[in-house]
Amino acid sequence: MATEKHERIKQQIGDPFKVYAAIERAAKDGFDSLTEDDLFLCKWYGLYTHRHEKDYFMLRTKQPNGFVTIQQLRTIAEITEKQNKGFADITTRQDFQLHWCQTSQLLDILNKLQTVGVTTRGACGDIARNIVGCPVAGVDREELIDAGPLVTQASDFFLGNPAFSNLPRKYKISISGCRTQCPQPEIQCVSFVAIERQASGQREVGFDLRVGGGLSTQAFFGQRLNAFVRPEQVVEVLAKVTEIWRDTPEYREKRHHARIKYLVHDWGAAKLRQVLEERLGRTLEDSPADYQDPPDQYRDHVGVHAQKQPGLYYVGAPVLVGRITSKQMAKMADLADRYADPSALTASAPIRLTVRQNILLLNIPESSVDKVLAGLSEAGLSVNAHPIRRSVVTCTGIEFCKLAITETKVRSRQIVEYLEARVPLDEPLRIHITGCPNACAQYQIGHIGLMGSKTKIDGQIVDAYDVLVGGQLGRGASFAHPILRKIPATECARRLEQMLVGFKAQRKAGETFNDWCRRVGDEHLVKLLGGGKERDSSDDVEVPKVPESEGPVY
Repeated sequence: MATEKHERIKQQIGDPFKVYAAIERAAKDGFDSLTEDDLFLCKWYGLYTHRHEKDYFMLRTKQPNGFVTIQQLRTIAEITEKQNKGFADITTRQDFQLHWCQTSQLLDILNKLQTVGVTTRGACGDIARNIVGCPVAGVDREELIDAGPLVTQASDFFLGNPAFSNLPRKYKISISGCRTQCPQPEIQCVSFVAIERQASGQREVGFDLRVGGGLSTQAFFGQRLNAFVRPEQVVEVLAKVTEIWRDTPEYREKRHHARIKYLVHDWGAAKLRQVLEERLGRTLEDSPADYQDPPDQYRDHVGVHAQKQPGLYYVGAPVLVGRITSKQMAKMADLADRYADPSALTASAPIRLTVRQNILLLNIPESSVDKVLAGLSEAGLSVNAHPIRRSVVTCTGIEFCKLAITETKVRSRQIVEYLEARVPLDEPLRIHITGCPNACAQYQIGHIGLMGSKTKIDGQIVDAYDVLVGGQLGRGASFAHPILRKIPATECARRLEQMLVGFKAQRKAGETFNDWCRRVGDEHLVKLLGGGKERDSSDDVEVPKVPESEGPVY
């Protein structure tokens, strides 16, 4: 069988990070000096070309566990203000994505980031991506264990490690000690979920190992290996799982099949555990038989919360559609510098990013909380947010992404602002809006998911969205399913309003949105979305075929 072209490129260069020489050359000789192979390998430095503008890139940083120092945020604010048109995006992997990075300025931007300890090495490419964790690790009063140091240790292990710089495809990891499972371990390639057990009459905290989660065009939840991993074993076990994935050549033959979720699906959890134990040279201990995931709930840490450190609080602010301006970042850095307790154990990184594209400030003394809240409100980051505003997740869309079918950021903002003004809610409601089937915005786990498509109105092809409902995480996890296809984008806000008004009017006491959807059935939901009429959806617009996840996926 012929070698798949991306595998051929990696084989020829040996070390994908050698592409840095091409980036240096392009900074001097211009964009046209980059070959097609160079552009593919630039991903290993977090770089993707823009959809429309030839000479510009998107650049993703790595912020393990979402940790951000004051100086890092100030530097990123400065870069975005002077070189990136004044904004950046927070991604669902707890890092930043910068836009409008011109070829001639790439080295300057990379050097500025490096000066403050921010790397982009391994932010993209066939490699371990930014490792996510609980953003309030070390301060959460309910956490089972502070897993922040483990995330750092694992990130350092993979960073620039030539043994793991050529995996079959991207590789996503979470390690978390919180009880709410906020890093969404259900959909990670590999996840370590904190659990506790009784051993010899003593309480012991470790991690439950799960492998094989992932979304894109075919979604899988990670499978539990029913293995109990002690904290000191995490990096070793993670390395061995990664070796198994790296060394299974059949998953390199077809790019769209090169994800560890397919290996787990094909092998099953029992075989994977057996092979893992052979690699480790020992038998893994079993997780507690009575373990249960927590129920689906808020996982975003928005609002004001007391820390485990007496007298200190953390404040979580929603960032609408994940897009944050340079002025907002500078304001956050100033607030942290002025009010965060510098003597706190977590003082080195008092700013945290979340997988729901929001931002937190840690270590705020009680006497300063109101001042911080006022400062956030002035910056347009009020914590008093409607459930939809605090929970919406949005991908990059056609503004920058070459794979997107629809515009997302502006449309998502319009939908949120429309709904929050018309539909009062007091419980979680996750809306995920993605511009193509690749699921960068994770539409399959939203209570409501919108997936980009196209339709025709008066002979004109326009943006449209498929509507899905029923995504759930935690106990009873399930993926959303489609109920109505190709709603014109301009009609989405109004149609969703009709469905949510129906929910509020028809729900039983204490009934969640998902429970209500199951009770009333899809036919009723479609009627609500259609305003009581069946819309003629027979058009001749074929949805563009999108290759799986070759673009700026989160």
